[in-house]
Formats: sequence, structure tokens, C-alpha cells
Amino acid sequence: MVGAVPVVRCRTAVPTAAKGELVWEIDGISKEALAAWQNGESKRKGELLSSVFSVGGVEWRASAYPNGSSEEGRGHVSAFLEIVTPNKPVDATYSLTVCGVKAGPATEKFGRKSAGMMLEGCDGATSGWAKLASHDNLKRTGALSDGKLT
Repeated sequence: MVGAVPVVRCRTAVPTAAKGELVWEIDGISKEALAAWQNGESKRKGELLSSVFSVGGVEWRASAYPNGSSEEGRGHVSAFLEIVTPNKPVDATYSLTVCGVKAGPATEKFGRKSAGMMLEGCDGATSGWAKLASHDNLKRTGALSDGKLT
């Protein structure tokens, strides 16, 4: 066929983005939890962990620190997202909201080895915000009163 134009067809599999949401209600954070850092207790003492949840076949967990995840974060609520599924690098865009204060969206390449270490080529197994919501702002909105976060 003289003058025929060859047609090349190409199909590309574009993965569909999985979407999910965790609504984690933590009732009445006590004065003790807020004061965990001030009492000189260990870092993990003030950490709260959500149950594991699945989005797109990948398991995740959220963590929160009512009085910051570090010395620098005191006076703030810190919140993080952690990949639980090992050996599966995942690009994720996420945001975290605490008492109406939203951080994000952020995009990270999450990944962890089965031993909990960061998977090579990934940004880390955990990502989030050390100063997501200040106690001063939460007091103004009524979310923090009498030493309790509600």
C-alpha cells in the first residue's frame, strides 16, 4: 500500500491512585499525656498510635504526640503518617488534620524494610509535622481547655 501511514498503537497502564481516609477520634487527652515531655519521660511515652488501616493494599498507621514529638515541638500537637507494609515503596500524597488544623498536602516516597529501617530510595517510613497545631491556637478554638485536648 503506497502512501499508507502506519498506525502504531500503544497502551500504557496508568495506575489508579488509591484514596483513603482515617478518622481517628481520640477522646480526652489527659493533663498527664500533655505533660509527658515536661516530666522528663521518654519520647515514646507521649506517643499515641492509631490502629493499622489499609489504602490501596498498603497498610498504614498514624501517630500523634499531644505535647510534641521532640523538645522543639513542645506546646504543639505533632502528627505523622507511617507505612507499615514492608518492602513496598509507595508514593503518597497526604494531609493530616488535628482539631480542624490541617497540614498538607505533602508528597513523599514511603518505604520500610521488614526490620523497620528505611527502604533504599525512599524518603522514609514516617512523615508528618512536628508542629501541626499549637496549643495556643487550640485553646483559642476551645479544643484545648483545662489541660485536656478534645
